[in-house]
Amino acid sequence: MQADDDDNERKNGKVDLPLEAPNFGIATQAVYAGVLSSFLYGYHLCNLNSCMDFIGLHFQWCKSHTRIDCLASAIDGGLINAILYLGAAAGALLVGRPFMVNYGSRVQLVISDVFFMAGGIFGAFAIGIKCLLLSRLLSGIGLGISAISAPVFIAEVSPAECRGWHAAKHGLYIAVGLLAAELVGLPQDPPDQGLTERNGWWWRAILGLPLLLAGFQFVIFKYDLPVDSVSFLVRQGRMDEARIMLYKTYGLPPPQLEPGLGDHVAKLELKLKDLAVVAAEAGITRRITILQALTDPYLRCSVVVGFFLASYQQLTGINALMAYSNTLFAQAGIPADSLTLASVLMCVANVLVSVLSTKLVDSLGRRTLLLWGSATQTVAMASMVYVVHMMPRSSQGLSAFIFFSLFVVSWNYGLGAITWLWLSEIYPMEIRGPALSACGVIKWLSCFFIVLIARFLNLHSSCVLFGTVSGLGVVGMWLWVLETRGCDMEDSPMTPRSERSTSILLGGSNQASPRSAQLKQMLNEDPIEEPEQQEPIYLQVD
Repeated sequence: MQADDDDNERKNGKVDLPLEAPNFGIATQAVYAGVLSSFLYGYHLCNLNSCMDFIGLHFQWCKSHTRIDCLASAIDGGLINAILYLGAAAGALLVGRPFMVNYGSRVQLVISDVFFMAGGIFGAFAIGIKCLLLSRLLSGIGLGISAISAPVFIAEVSPAECRGWHAAKHGLYIAVGLLAAELVGLPQDPPDQGLTERNGWWWRAILGLPLLLAGFQFVIFKYDLPVDSVSFLVRQGRMDEARIMLYKTYGLPPPQLEPGLGDHVAKLELKLKDLAVVAAEAGITRRITILQALTDPYLRCSVVVGFFLASYQQLTGINALMAYSNTLFAQAGIPADSLTLASVLMCVANVLVSVLSTKLVDSLGRRTLLLWGSATQTVAMASMVYVVHMMPRSSQGLSAFIFFSLFVVSWNYGLGAITWLWLSEIYPMEIRGPALSACGVIKWLSCFFIVLIARFLNLHSSCVLFGTVSGLGVVGMWLWVLETRGCDMEDSPMTPRSERSTSILLGGSNQASPRSAQLKQMLNEDPIEEPEQQEPIYLQVD
C-alpha cells in the first residue's frame, strides 16, 4: 500500500524528485568525444621519449649513426621537445581572441584537430630538423587550444551534479595518452642496438598517430555529435536550441510538458532563466581585459591565484620529467633494455590512480586533492634526493623508479586532474575566456623553459629543483586556493555573485546596469507556471 501511495504522489507531482542525467546520455557522449583531446594532450607530452635518440641517429646530429651524446644532439633534442610548448603558448593566446571565444569550445576543439593533423603529417614525413620543429610547433598550437577548450567544454556540457566526475576524465585521459605514448615505443629495438631497420622508421609512426586520432574527433564533432553547451547557446541567443539541449541532457522530451514531469520542467526552466540573466549581464558589459581585471578588487584575487596555479602546475617539472624519463631512469641505474618498460609501468600506475581520482573529485573536493597531491610530490622528490643514494647500488634503480612513479601519480590526481577544472569554475562569464587564455599562455611558457632547461640537468639537480618548487606551491595553495566543489560556475567562492556590487568593472557605473535591471524585472514578471501550461515559459532575450 505504501508503494502505491508513493507512486500516486509521484504521478500527482507531490514528490520533489532530484534531477538526474542519464548514465550515457548526450552529455556523457559529448564528454567522451571531448576527452580525445585530453588523450592527444598526454600523448604529445612524451611521444618522443622512446624515439628521440633514434631520430638523432637517423639525421646524424652527432655526425654519426652510432653516437648521440654530443652537445648538438642535446640542443636539437631540447628544441624539438620544447618548441611544442612554445606553440602551445601561441595556441592558448589564440583561444582568448574574441573571434575564437565566439566560436565556442566545441568548434575550438575542431580547430585544434586541424593543427594536430597538420603536425602529424609533417612529423610522419619529416626530412630534417626543420620539418620536425614545424611538426611540433603546429601540434603545440593544437595542444594550446585543446588544453583550455577541452576541460571548459567538458565542464560546461556536464550537468552540475556530475561535473566533477566528468571533468576528472580530462586528467584520466591525459594519463591514458601518456601510457599510449610509451606503449607505442615498445616495438622498437633496445636503444643499445642503435639504428636498426625498425628503429629507423618506427618513430615516423609514433609522430603520425595523432593524424588518425585528431581526424576521428574532427569527424565526430563536425558531423556526428555537433553538441554545444547550454550556456554557450544561451550566450549566442539561440534560446530554442539551448532549451532542447538542456532537456536532452536530462533525458526529457523538449520542450513539451508531460504528466509527472512538472517539477523537473520547472527546475529546468529556472536553470535556463538563470543562465539567460547571467548571459545578458555579460553581454551588456564592455569587454574586460586581464590588465583591467587586475585593477578590480573583485576580480584581482581570482586572476592572480589562477596565474599562480597555472604556472605552478608546470614549474613542478612534470612534463620535463615525463619527456626525459628514459634518460633519468638510465642515470638511476635501470638497464638499457628495461627503460621503456619502466616508463610504461609508471604510466600504468598513473592511469590506475587517475581512475581513482575521478571518483574522489566530488567526494573529497578540489582543494583537498590539490594539497595532498602537491605534498606527496614534495615527499617523493625529497626521497629521490636523500633516500635513493643511501640504498645499496643494486636496489637504487628500483627505489628511484618507485619514488619517480609516486611523483607522477601524485601530480596526476592533484594538479593534473584538478587545475583546469578549478580554473574553469572560478571566473565569471565576462572574463572566463581571456582569463583562461592568459593562464594557458603562462602555463605553456613555464613549461617551455622548464623542458628546455631540464635537457641539461642530471637526475639529482632535477629532483632538488622540482622538489623545492613543489614544497613552495603547497604553501601557496594552502593560503589562496578555495574549495569550489558543488558551486555554480557563475557563483564561485573566488567571485561570489553576492559581492558583485563591489566590482568596479561589473557592478559600478561602467556597466549598463539599467538594461540589466530592466531585463531582470521582465524575467521576474514571467513566473514559472503549473505543469499543465503548454507554451514555453521563458522570455526570449534579444
